[in-house]
Amino acid sequence: MEKRFRVEADLEGELAELYAGILQAFEKGGSTSLREMNRTLLQTGMLLHLSLMSSFGLLGDEEAERLKVVAENVAGDHLMWEIAQLAAEHWSGDGGSIDLKA
Repeated sequence: MEKRFRVEADLEGELAELYAGILQAFEKGGSTSLREMNRTLLQTGMLLHLSLMSSFGLLGDEEAERLKVVAENVAGDHLMWEIAQLAAEHWSGDGGSIDLKA
């Protein structure tokens, strides 16, 4: 059975200011709808949190692997997925810099 969630949030202060700036950039960029922008922001945040939680050992090995497969299915063609993978490699390794231009 497919899961479905409706997510709503109230933003205020600097977080609202950050959201407004991102919204403005998306609007200038062209044809992305507000719904798609919000979905992309949520998806990117979830991918980042999954990477962090996995690298910090907050998920069991089986659950981490299961969620990794789900994340790859969801985000395989998502630009931010490549950045999330770079971050995951960084946090699971010895550190160092990440070359986002590569």
